[in-house]
Amino acid sequence: MPIAKARAQAGGPSYVNRDIRDYRPESSAFDVAIIMSQSFGYFDPTTNRDVLGRLAAGLREGGRIILDLWSPEFFAAHQDEREFKVPSGVVREAKRVEGDRLFVHLDYPDGGQEQFEWQLFSPAQIISMAESVGLTRLLACTDFDKTTFPSPINPRVQFLFERSGASRATSAICDYRVSR
Repeated sequence: MPIAKARAQAGGPSYVNRDIRDYRPESSAFDVAIIMSQSFGYFDPTTNRDVLGRLAAGLREGGRIILDLWSPEFFAAHQDEREFKVPSGVVREAKRVEGDRLFVHLDYPDGGQEQFEWQLFSPAQIISMAESVGLTRLLACTDFDKTTFPSPINPRVQFLFERSGASRATSAICDYRVSR
């Protein structure tokens, strides 16, 4: 259904802009949560689980969460430094993995710097965490293509989870095997 038609029929989506650690949605408040571009995993393991738990509690029965995460296997094999040419000069990037954390340091042409870090989740870890907060895995894929299974050659992996208690009719969308 086109977005304009959906908005006309249902008023369109609601957008929330706040610190996810403080966000406390009402129970069963929404149908879907989309966490894109590695916006999940910034915090310590307990906080990351709590955030996922609150999002899961905010879903209606049968509601879904999409997580777009970094692949730990990819970054374990691609710890390095590289340079990006941009119109204003060269951006230098250094990546390293320590334990279950990915650290990225950026040096910009104007002298500015940024540092980021994320908790990395193996498929088994994120599925276990999701199950612990009442979510069921429906799909794990790469490139947002349900036919492309996650692999160590791609830096991103997407997971689709459903709030438990809903019909399991779609749970066989992808038979991604996960070693535990």
